[in-house]
Amino acid sequence: MPHRQTPTRESQAIAPKRARQRLSEPLPREPLGQRLCQLFPYPWQAIVAPTPTDAGQKPAWQTLTQYPLKPRSLWTYWQDAAQLVGVRFGPTTYHGLIDLDALSLHHPTRDRQALATIRAALASIGIHQTLLLRSSWNGGLHLYIPLPEAVPTFGLAVALKHCLEAHHLPLQAGQLEVFPNVKRYSKAGEYSEYNAHRLPLQSSSGSVLLSNTLQPLPSDLPSFFQQWDQAAAAQDLEQLHQVIAQAKKQHQYRSYNRRSNTALWQQELEIEMEQGWTGPGQTNHLLKTIGCYGVVFQYLSGAALAHYIEHTAIHSLGYREWCQHQHEISRRAQEWAIAVENYYWPLGTSPKRDRSLTLGTAANNIVNFNQKRAEDAQARIKQAVLELTQQGQLPDRPTARAEAIASLAQCSHTTLQKYKELWHPERCVMEPQETVAAASQPPAVEPTKALEEAPREELHTFTYMKGGGHDAVLEKQINSCGEGPGRGETSFPQPLILPPEPSTSPPAIACDDLSDVIVGIQIEVRQLGWSVEQVHQFIADNFHSKRRSQLTDDELLCLLYRLRTHTCSEATP
Repeated sequence: MPHRQTPTRESQAIAPKRARQRLSEPLPREPLGQRLCQLFPYPWQAIVAPTPTDAGQKPAWQTLTQYPLKPRSLWTYWQDAAQLVGVRFGPTTYHGLIDLDALSLHHPTRDRQALATIRAALASIGIHQTLLLRSSWNGGLHLYIPLPEAVPTFGLAVALKHCLEAHHLPLQAGQLEVFPNVKRYSKAGEYSEYNAHRLPLQSSSGSVLLSNTLQPLPSDLPSFFQQWDQAAAAQDLEQLHQVIAQAKKQHQYRSYNRRSNTALWQQELEIEMEQGWTGPGQTNHLLKTIGCYGVVFQYLSGAALAHYIEHTAIHSLGYREWCQHQHEISRRAQEWAIAVENYYWPLGTSPKRDRSLTLGTAANNIVNFNQKRAEDAQARIKQAVLELTQQGQLPDRPTARAEAIASLAQCSHTTLQKYKELWHPERCVMEPQETVAAASQPPAVEPTKALEEAPREELHTFTYMKGGGHDAVLEKQINSCGEGPGRGETSFPQPLILPPEPSTSPPAIACDDLSDVIVGIQIEVRQLGWSVEQVHQFIADNFHSKRRSQLTDDELLCLLYRLRTHTCSEATP
């Protein structure tokens, strides 16, 4: 299976710099190694894993985050029978790839016409020849798309996605995936990576070239490169470039014009629920979909919503065959009922709460996640300066001082530059020890504590949701980091937080976007005082041995809820 970790970079300008650095690296001495590194040239965030001893075991992929994988190292990894290696995509690419999981409904063992259908779809955009490989011993397939010259990576990703969807081949994890993927837009100052895929024909990996009848073919690199060149020469690059330009415009149009008619949204949810389970790893997504439908269109809440989620899930297609949480479906339904109530709201109702998280009372002390993160960073910087000063280890030179503070405060140099007045020798004014110490203490009422104590209230929509009549309209806005014309913040419903009352119930989840979810997770882990190993174990226990990087957006929201539930249970005497 491909590796889906999507790390971020501090600057969007890194990608061109990375490309230039790649060109300057020496290639392997062997001609075959040179050709392999030229076909897969992007060195950053490569993935590696020990070759599993059991053919049915999934590789334990790890991302090389500290350094780029240089060409000669890539070639060494590829030749090592004890190692697997995979790469990501840069700004341009010489290939695409379609991944069919061994359990996919589109696998030729389940649908004999699947490959012909996919290839016919690709031919409609100028891709007339492909390479078929078994990706590993488990029987999954990789359909490579060689290209005679580099094309824009994001453009190819959008073109492949729209092409397959137009031929009724929707993309879905564990079923049908494309590489490069249509990655999410990054916030300013960040760089998001494309998904990674393993390299072909590695020793002991089970990867082989296949015929159209799925029979193994000679699978050495010369045979692979020969087929690659033949396929690349057969592509209609002029047509492909036209399709890429059209697909990018269509993608932008879809982003600018998110379907606002609630009837279409309702229809989408109903289709999702009607299809049910079609493979493993879909439980969290479907429970969220059922819960969303129950809140928005059925006006359910509390125990009634949890019962609706459980009852609908149990009677959905594929539940008995594919759902791996049947033994705990009641608990999962209750968890998602609470989560979606704090994420969606009944159609046609009016908002009666502010868009921020309130600490103490609704009249003052309003702190949202971003503010909390900023305040937490400043407090850690102050505390680091204090500790280094007390130990007599605070360097005088700015660079050395920044390194020491960043290491102790566990923050980036970008964050330090925002708050130079707290540490820079030419700008900061050292405060008395008591003052700094006081600043480092937690506030009287911490954000998470206030959230734990806040009573649950009925959820209402923000002003983007307009309803109440036959022509109810949901206006979806794109945040400032996306492509929408509004360029405003995405608004998700949150409960009205009233003056706190003592409570031992799990805290409500209120997040503006995925970054807020991630910040919330970090806050909960810090409060629990867990080590990295404890966090990894907690995620593995609750999400089928997955790593943090493999969690979907839905599972991240579920993780935040479970962490807060755990925090609450530990705080209860």
